[in-house]
Amino acid sequence: MPGFTGKCLCGAVSYTSHEDPIVTINCHCEDCRRSTGAVFGTNVMVPEDRVDISGELSRYTHTADSGNTMTKMFCPSCGSLVAGTSSGRENVLSIRAGSIDDPEKIDPSVNVFLDRKLPTTLVNEELTCWARMPGNAPWKK
Repeated sequence: MPGFTGKCLCGAVSYTSHEDPIVTINCHCEDCRRSTGAVFGTNVMVPEDRVDISGELSRYTHTADSGNTMTKMFCPSCGSLVAGTSSGRENVLSIRAGSIDDPEKIDPSVNVFLDRKLPTTLVNEELTCWARMPGNAPWKK
């Protein structure tokens, strides 16, 4: 059965994706590092119109290096970053992998923004590796 579920740390925000991931990427950009508090962010891309979210989300909007408007969605109670959108990706919701209930749904195939990675971060070189975010990426429509 396609899809998966997830939630924030305290459980006040939960979601159901009715589709499997389009792609899962490890992003090494500064925005992902700072917003996740980790050395890179793992983002699971799904069709936004196929995700149901329960609970209140707070939002933080900013402009990325690309000029796209990025919106981060997080739980106002525990602060867990749950999802995000980009004006450069129509109908794509980026769900933060750490919030997913079933770890088998987290299967990265791409590393992006390797030109921004921290020098001490180990990278799985078996994955597709890009220095930046390619303009023709299949999850960008």
